[in-house]
Amino acid sequence: MKLSSLVQVVLLTLSVFVSAIGMANTVTPDALQLLRQMTQSLSTLSYEGVFIHSESSHMNSMRVRHDLMGGVEYESLVDLDGDKVEVLRIDNNVICVYPNASIANTRSPLLPPFKRFKDLASERLEQGYDMEVDEGISRIAGRDAIVIRLMPKDNYRYGHEFWLDEENHFLLKHDMVTAQGELLERIQFTSVNFSPDLKPQDFVPKKGSYSQPLLEAQPRRIKNLWKFDWLPDGFVLVWPDARALNHGTSMLLLSDGMSTISVFIEPSMKTKSLSILNMGATIAGERSIRVGEQVYLLTMVGEVPKSTVEKLMSVFMPRSSS
Repeated sequence: MKLSSLVQVVLLTLSVFVSAIGMANTVTPDALQLLRQMTQSLSTLSYEGVFIHSESSHMNSMRVRHDLMGGVEYESLVDLDGDKVEVLRIDNNVICVYPNASIANTRSPLLPPFKRFKDLASERLEQGYDMEVDEGISRIAGRDAIVIRLMPKDNYRYGHEFWLDEENHFLLKHDMVTAQGELLERIQFTSVNFSPDLKPQDFVPKKGSYSQPLLEAQPRRIKNLWKFDWLPDGFVLVWPDARALNHGTSMLLLSDGMSTISVFIEPSMKTKSLSILNMGATIAGERSIRVGEQVYLLTMVGEVPKSTVEKLMSVFMPRSSS
């Protein structure tokens, strides 16, 4: 599997498996309580808004609509820049909508940027992050906001800042930053309405458009034959077993409750020295591992610093056969 195709798979995988946040603070209500309420608001509130998603030198604007009608969750995400591509979700059914078939063949599906914040895995975050809630109130998209900061305790992960609506704790803005405060990725609403007049027909592909169902793959579970000799504090394997992908590739997933690292291992005919690809907040690395006569290609992709991927690739090894 080529690195470019792996990156696309990983980015889709990250939107499915990624966790979020947690740790208490001296401010009342504490950060963990606020962030849990944030994840709930993303799934239960009615809202319609426009936000900017920027990463590295790339920036685009999107419109999001969300509602609960009759116990069913509806969501629409539209790319407002370039081709009008839309992702519609009705509960677990996802449809990609393109203006025509030719655009569908050249565009990757949109990645829902908020899905990674909808699940909490707070029990591990205190090992890797300090957390604080600002005493003051900020202003985002014309609404008062509470600011929460996740500050890494080491150099193996990035920092995060959240601006939550003071009234309903909806996520108005999120920044991912380096230890030096350099901005890596930002999601920020420019306008949001919490009383939209939405109907089920607002979540139906428009006449004349080209639609494709987006099926989230359910890889087969297989025995994990690999291990890490070391992991940063708070990072654990999310799955006890590996996942089988195509062409004999197996996948593992690491997480500290906020950051995730996808690990791919596949048989190879050629050896490859270590290479690192920087894609803004996302780092991808490749190198070969030899076990007896067999060569394997190891690939890791995650929203962590370059040094984290390099260190993890150096401590990845086969499990003992005993």
